[in-house]
Amino acid sequence: MRRFFTGLVVLLLAANARAASLQARLIRASDSFDATDAALNDLEPKLKREFGFNFYHLLGCQQATLDQKIKSRLDLGEGFVLFVTPHPSAWRAHEVELEWWSGNTLLVKTVARVPGKCSVLIKGPGVGEDWIILALSGRE
Repeated sequence: MRRFFTGLVVLLLAANARAASLQARLIRASDSFDATDAALNDLEPKLKREFGFNFYHLLGCQQATLDQKIKSRLDLGEGFVLFVTPHPSAWRAHEVELEWWSGNTLLVKTVARVPGKCSVLIKGPGVGEDWIILALSGRE
């Protein structure tokens, strides 16, 4: 009987555990590039619809594991850093607290829900006529 209950508890805990991660991509949007990076083919239609630029260049990409309420630091390149702190959520999305920094300047501090197979796009600073964009995607 004791083995049955132990097995049941382990099974329930395994069913509730989500080995999730968050992928952050730093993107430069421009009309002056020759083509969009192949690594952004999955996001290109959404990027064009939301921001209207013809071409997108991947500047950096990193992933953070969303295990507990531990703050992760993602160095995305070009002086941009993203701090991610997971929040427990009853939604089918990953809820995270974000702090997006450029050097010593805080660009965005917010809580975001990132659905499992969708991406959240955040407009960052302008660079001349180009824009910097942060794309967040949840992974199970």
